[in-house]
Amino acid sequence: MSKLFNLLLLIMITTNVCGQQRYVFSNFLTNDYYFNPAIAGSKLFHVANFSYRNQWVGFDEAPVTLSGNFYGSVKNEGKHGYGVSIVSDRTGLTQNTGFYLNYAYHVQLTDKLKLGFGIKPGYMQYRVRLYDAILADQGDEILTGNILSSNALDLSTGFNLYSDKFFLMAAMHQLLGPAITVTTYNENLSKHFTAISGYNIISAKKKLEFQPSLMIRYVQPLPVQLSLMFKATYHKKYWAGLIYRTGDAFGLALGMKLKERLNIGYSFDYSVGGLQPYQSGSHEIVISFTTTKNKSKLELKDEELNNSILKGNEKKIKEE
Repeated sequence: MSKLFNLLLLIMITTNVCGQQRYVFSNFLTNDYYFNPAIAGSKLFHVANFSYRNQWVGFDEAPVTLSGNFYGSVKNEGKHGYGVSIVSDRTGLTQNTGFYLNYAYHVQLTDKLKLGFGIKPGYMQYRVRLYDAILADQGDEILTGNILSSNALDLSTGFNLYSDKFFLMAAMHQLLGPAITVTTYNENLSKHFTAISGYNIISAKKKLEFQPSLMIRYVQPLPVQLSLMFKATYHKKYWAGLIYRTGDAFGLALGMKLKERLNIGYSFDYSVGGLQPYQSGSHEIVISFTTTKNKSKLELKDEELNNSILKGNEKKIKEE
């Protein structure tokens, strides 16, 4: 009986590590920084956001994911980006936590086109909470202690090609292939590939903006997964979108700008896979705060020139 329980525990650990190595977020546009380190510094302002995802509601011990990010550009150059993030996922008896730093460099290819490269090193901790388990044999070696844990280093890198009208980005995650070791069990984390692309379509009166987008995810030996999203924004304040993940789920995303710098978004997706009879959907909330836009060196020079001209005109008027 104890050997059977050990086997089931290892299967549970393996399933969680291999199947949930990279966390799922339905609204990949709002969570673009999570999927690609080259996002940092591309928006010329600082962003602080918090994401909460409750997956497969109604399914016992289903994943619950929390993440917090802060990223932006250095000074006013639009060249260097940086960021920091923390993410935590709890699934069944396991809890995975990661802490990451981020650096990105951006180059101006043309007047409207830029290319960014990013790197994100991190530290991960995987824990199994045995004190919540119903144990078959309290004397088993694998079950001694209340918590089993393993630590590993992580590394992601990616690029981001973007303009005001379109973007194309791709990234590789878990490049170090870190090993997760629990007692005598060892598992190497698989490398993940993600690519995201989208196009902005603005109406003639500029009240409506449409953004079709696509995300491609691949991890060996699983099949390639596509996520499609069609988003519509009204007056740059309210937006709604439809989401579909091939062979997995479809959903709806809503959001609005509450104040000039505060945004909130909500997403709901419903699984159409094997878990469909056992759950009632997944909920996701993202709260984002942005600072005022950094001014580029050219904008600062123009501002100084305009101020100088205004002062000169005022002086002439007084002299007259």
